[in-house]
Amino acid sequence: MQKEESCWKRIGVWGKEEPRCPKLKEVIHCRNCDLFTQAGRNLLERDLPVEYKNEWGQILLEKKGEDPIGTFPVVTFRVEGEWLALPARVFSEIMDKVSIHTLPHRKKEVLKGLVNVHGEIQICVSLERLIGLEEEAEDKEKEQKLHERMMVVSKDGDVWVFPVKEIHGIHHVHPELFQNVPVTITKSKSTFTKEIFKWKDEHVALLDDELLFYSLKRSIQ
Repeated sequence: MQKEESCWKRIGVWGKEEPRCPKLKEVIHCRNCDLFTQAGRNLLERDLPVEYKNEWGQILLEKKGEDPIGTFPVVTFRVEGEWLALPARVFSEIMDKVSIHTLPHRKKEVLKGLVNVHGEIQICVSLERLIGLEEEAEDKEKEQKLHERMMVVSKDGDVWVFPVKEIHGIHHVHPELFQNVPVTITKSKSTFTKEIFKWKDEHVALLDDELLFYSLKRSIQ
């Protein structure tokens, strides 16, 4: 039996069926509806399906041509003032920044709320809160607004969305270029950093994806 499509994708703001949902006159937008909020709460209590592959995901995960021999593909991005990286295999999509719908009575620092990704509700989190990065100066932050994006990652059936200040893209790193984590790095950041590598004039922290996703799960419980 085919699973019934969610009402907000059929007769709500993201749907095309007629007649439209009568509740829209009262709530204006689906994200203000109790059904949408409850669906978000249910999402936090179950494994999330990963059933879509879109154009950005194909670009990231199935890049044309062969990777340079012996290199490790990562995606580099900036959160606050820090350049970070994760294995390219965990990325599903890069998308423009969208509105975040906060959940009532859920005051978790790491949990930012829910976002709409092609009509599907996904959890949005704050990497800077999880890792413990300092906020960027306000004047510099304003200069980088045009580069802000959201990244969709998935691992073991769990899907996460997190905002970033800037994205470089795929970077192929040879294992010989990885460096040990300096003792001068902050304790919170070093906890999630496996290794460091040099890119242009920046030192990029390769995050431990296993620990990162495990910690994300724990942080929203």
